[in-house]
Amino acid sequence: MKHFYLACLTVCFISCSSPKQEDQVSVITEEPQKEKRDSLKLFLEHYNKFFATNFNVSECPGAAVVIVKDSTVIYKKGFGVKKIHTKDSVDENTVFRIASLSKGVTAVLAGNMLDRNELQWGQRVKEAVKGFNLRDKEQANRIKLRHVLSHTTGLYKYSYTNLIQRGLSLDKIVNNFKSIGVVEKEGHTYAYQNAMFSVIEKVMENNTGVSFETLLKERIFDPSGMSNASSTFSAIKNNPNVAQPHKYNHYSKKYFQDRLHSNYYNVAAAGGINASISDMGEYLKILLGHYPNVISKESLRDIFNPVICTSTEDTYVNLWDGVSDSYYAMGWRVLDYRGRRVIYHGGNVNQYKTQLLIDPENGIGICALFNAPNPFNGPVIPTFLNYYDFYLDVLD
Repeated sequence: MKHFYLACLTVCFISCSSPKQEDQVSVITEEPQKEKRDSLKLFLEHYNKFFATNFNVSECPGAAVVIVKDSTVIYKKGFGVKKIHTKDSVDENTVFRIASLSKGVTAVLAGNMLDRNELQWGQRVKEAVKGFNLRDKEQANRIKLRHVLSHTTGLYKYSYTNLIQRGLSLDKIVNNFKSIGVVEKEGHTYAYQNAMFSVIEKVMENNTGVSFETLLKERIFDPSGMSNASSTFSAIKNNPNVAQPHKYNHYSKKYFQDRLHSNYYNVAAAGGINASISDMGEYLKILLGHYPNVISKESLRDIFNPVICTSTEDTYVNLWDGVSDSYYAMGWRVLDYRGRRVIYHGGNVNQYKTQLLIDPENGIGICALFNAPNPFNGPVIPTFLNYYDFYLDVLD
């Protein structure tokens, strides 16, 4: 592909190297635009071929992908089926669980509330959630919203995931925190959380007097046109257009259908949001700054601003070619990638695998949703970045 791009550049150079004097203006003002359109089309064709080929080889039942450039959806497609052994194809409105991409949605909602002066990043959790406590009461008193959103509360990683899986309500999970110890002072270390992250739901509800579900719908889903998005188990269970989850049997090397379960809807802020790929296209526009009525560019910068370095953590993003450093911001991973910063998050719940990345400098973003674990899930984003860099090289 690189050779093909270089050939295109050579042809372009030869054709433009000796223009007549009266033709020079048209070469400067018109030809680069046509070249840009053609190169973007070529990039999308190659990425589509990459995704379709590898999806078929993986035998994953279903998937969906959307790519947004600036404020326009330039690619949106469903792959495979909602349920194995059927011909019920995944379409643009088929709903998936988006798993931990929910954390980024929660951060956007927090930015929306900041814009309305309904919370501050430095607000202490106990100011809004009186029942919140830790074994170390002084640390409990100091923990702020930025610590919760950046996984820097000082708790051991994945604290109380067992309570989530037992189906306890968020109120009961919060009440149990009074018995848990800390391993580090707040703000000093990174340790990924689900239960602790979702404490922000209670802050949001107590600050506004409105349920978290309603806040998501009225502040994010409705204004942006995310018409299939929801944050409850009943919403996805009763939806007729859902990509059902599937397990992979490593012995038979075959997929089989799993059941939709209610785990993590009790901590919806961390992993309980549902959406179609059409919804995620609108969501990418939010993240690229094209819905200022949902979140201001200033608040977007806040949630994307690195809080803690994760370069030495055992996370897969540190293995991507081109990534030199990684960080966690608020609800988002931030990666130093080939001289620019990109924003990323992945997710995994109930067999669903999800990936999302935006490149703010170049105004482009991608989201991929799968209804089963598969080896193809890992290369989706790194390959997108590599292919897009080839496209940028053409423009240079």
